[in-house]
Amino acid sequence: MRKNLPVNDIETLVQDDQYLISKTDLKGRITYCNPAFVELSGFTREELIGKPHNIIRHPDMPELAFQDLWESVQNRKPWTGLVKNRRKDGGFYWVLANVTPIFQGNEVTGYASVRVKADPESIAKAEALYRQINNGEKIPYTIKQGRKVPVGIRRIFAGAGRIFQKGFAPGLMRAGLLSVAGMLFPAWLAATQTQLPGGNPALFGIMALFIFAIVLLSLKMARDIRKPIDGAADIIRQISAGNLSNNVHSIPKNEMGELYYYLDMMRKALIGISGEVMVGADANSRIVTSLQKNSQTLAMQTEDQAASLQETAASLEQLTVTVKQNAENARSANSIALEGLRVAENGSDKVNQVVRSMEEMNDSSRKIESIVKIIEDIAFQTNLLAINASVESARAGEAGRGFGVVAAEVRNLSQKSSDAAKEIKSLVHASVEDVTQSSRLAEEAGSVMKEIMDSVQGMVNIMAEISTASVEQSSGLQQINLAVNQMDHAVHQNSAMVQNLSQTSVELGQRAQELKQSIGVLNNMQG
Repeated sequence: MRKNLPVNDIETLVQDDQYLISKTDLKGRITYCNPAFVELSGFTREELIGKPHNIIRHPDMPELAFQDLWESVQNRKPWTGLVKNRRKDGGFYWVLANVTPIFQGNEVTGYASVRVKADPESIAKAEALYRQINNGEKIPYTIKQGRKVPVGIRRIFAGAGRIFQKGFAPGLMRAGLLSVAGMLFPAWLAATQTQLPGGNPALFGIMALFIFAIVLLSLKMARDIRKPIDGAADIIRQISAGNLSNNVHSIPKNEMGELYYYLDMMRKALIGISGEVMVGADANSRIVTSLQKNSQTLAMQTEDQAASLQETAASLEQLTVTVKQNAENARSANSIALEGLRVAENGSDKVNQVVRSMEEMNDSSRKIESIVKIIEDIAFQTNLLAINASVESARAGEAGRGFGVVAAEVRNLSQKSSDAAKEIKSLVHASVEDVTQSSRLAEEAGSVMKEIMDSVQGMVNIMAEISTASVEQSSGLQQINLAVNQMDHAVHQNSAMVQNLSQTSVELGQRAQELKQSIGVLNNMQG
């Protein structure tokens, strides 16, 4: 037998209004448990559903009690007895448990258990009995359908003593015994030929007494039957009227007592179920109220969102037009930039040609400078020759006078050539400096043109990227615009659905209130 440990001596008392209800399948696995069962067990609902019912078994419960329980329910009989259950924290609680097979047609599909508060006196007796059984003591009692019943000779005496007990069967036994005695008495007198004092009148008197006693006993039996039946009918009428508040204060000490017991058990089970439904109805009502508020808020937000989406769609359309125009402008700017690049390339070529021409002019100027130097050398030599000629002509006297004149003229020409060469040299030098300066400026202009070309090339690349990005942006905006239009359509549909949801929430709230009022009748609670 399963032993759930550890345990402690902390007892949890079951309250008068706590009714523990559970259901199991044929293998004893829990398929349903109400909130009171969950609360008192200390487990969570998830820890109980699907688990064997012996998860709450206490080690103090004797194995004999559970063997009797399973034999009873498997024989399609109810079982009623005192049970000590273990809480998850190791504590315990006592209940009066009733286990009943559940039928569908002629098949047993599971077992239902209803547990209520047990009175202290019954708990003390059950605890003493269970302790004796667990200790292995030899006692003249056993457990049958949850009840303590005698065994052996005690069972025989108990059976014989039933005639003196209250109830229908003992009453019928007494009536039958009296009837048999009434019939056997005259037969005995006849068989023994015994004469009563007074003769036949005395016999008739005794027989009348037998008949009168049987009639009185029958009337009492009828009254004993009629009274509890009327009481049970009153209980059933109150339950059918939805009144579950009337307690069954007195249970007859006869066969009708079991009917009263199960009627009271049914009343308590209905209270437990209706209480659970009331809790669910209250929670459902709160959820519906919250749902109504949320749906109204959602409807307002959806309407605002629809308006915002319409404004967004209009803005996106304007933005799409602007981006398309920017794309066209970017393409035009790209074309202009390409044309600028071509012009810059031509300008660069021209500047390069100017640089090359300036370099050629610089080379020519340097050649001219060399030629002028040669002329200066010639003029200097000519001047020397003219001087020598003048000296020789002076030595020659008259004979060399004409030659001296020629020499003087040659000297003058030489001087003029030297002056002209100096002027040319000065002009060429100045020209060389100008050409050098122009060449340097041309080189700088070439560098600037190269930078301009690089900048124009960068601008062309940027404009190409801008043009590509603008095209992609335009396409993306068209897709976004389409998506926003679809969202706008969806939001309008959602708005209609939210309105339907709000209406459904109102109807659900009404149904929940009606359900709450209907189930509230069982607990004499309205609304």
